[in-house]
Amino acid sequence: ADIQIDFTKADHNDGYPFDGPGGTVAHAFFPGERFTAGDTHFDDDEAWTFRSPDSHGMDLFAVAVHEFGHAIGLVHTSAMESIMRPYYQGPVGDPLKYDLPYEDKVRVWQLYGVRDSVSHTNQPGRPSQTPEPPVLLDLPENRSTILLARDGPDRCTSHFDAVAQIRGEAFFFKGKYFWRLTREKHLVSLRPAQIHRFWRGLPTNLDSIDAVYERPGDHKIVFFKGLKYWVFKDNIVEEGYPRPISDFGLPTEGVDAAFVWLHNDKTYFFKDKHFWRYDDHLRRMDLGYPKESILWKGLPAQLDDAMRWSDGSSYF
Repeated sequence: ADIQIDFTKADHNDGYPFDGPGGTVAHAFFPGERFTAGDTHFDDDEAWTFRSPDSHGMDLFAVAVHEFGHAIGLVHTSAMESIMRPYYQGPVGDPLKYDLPYEDKVRVWQLYGVRDSVSHTNQPGRPSQTPEPPVLLDLPENRSTILLARDGPDRCTSHFDAVAQIRGEAFFFKGKYFWRLTREKHLVSLRPAQIHRFWRGLPTNLDSIDAVYERPGDHKIVFFKGLKYWVFKDNIVEEGYPRPISDFGLPTEGVDAAFVWLHNDKTYFFKDKHFWRYDDHLRRMDLGYPKESILWKGLPAQLDDAMRWSDGSSYF
């Protein structure tokens, strides 16, 4: 079969573990040469429904149509009537009477062509005209995409505990949850996922984290909480962790923020009114630190978060 469909839970050996009820509900792999190309996975922890009111759970048919769109090569779009919008919209009506939105048909035609018997120049219910072809983003090669669950805790009421760029995506951490922003600047989910359910090896009673960064060189992910830190390869914790942050030569009070600066590929840690510069390649703190944070012109006296984004800029 070209497309393998599976209902599974948590870590299921494709590098994209599910996170329990809510958060990520399904994902699919784009077409390509890898053995996972086209495969579509559904989180078996969700309360799936079929031809039922939205309030009773996640509509399987609506999610499946969206994910199969990814499986054949469609990316997210902002078109209002598209099934490929980046957010879960609820049930799409009676599956037996469902008709794929015109915007999505056009994008499928662009990828695969159209049968001679199909009229694709006029959109039903609109004046006769040749439609503008929708802009197709470059397909990220063999990259899993994720459908969104419904909205959850308000992410805009206060500051985040930590932010980080990981594998080219932005992660925003608040309390025991996180949100994820793709390279295309779409939120993967309006509802956050639990941190410890995605990065397995963190404490199940984790109430927040202090800082996170992706290590230069080996691209492992480092989490800080209090006087401890953890190192992950992808979402799997390395053996021997947690360890004390004194390994870095950091203060015993913990850290407020951490990020890797593009200009020298070194990691900067901030705590209260001071900062440290660490060489991850040599695994040692640079001499002459800490220094006062006022050396970073325009920064507030104390930081909550810091990160380097894909445009090369640093955000505080």
